[in-house]
Amino acid sequence: MVKTIENGETVYSLPHRAKVVTDSVGTALYMEYKGRKVADA
Repeated sequence: MVKTIENGETVYSLPHRAKVVTDSVGTALYMEYKGRKVADA
């Protein structure tokens, strides 16, 4: 897992996989792949 901070949000991602975008309290919001929203969490 790669942990990055984007726009104040903590984002966990796996290389070459969709990443789960979470809010500030860690609630999964949606999955993103190559910058596109691909699925709701």
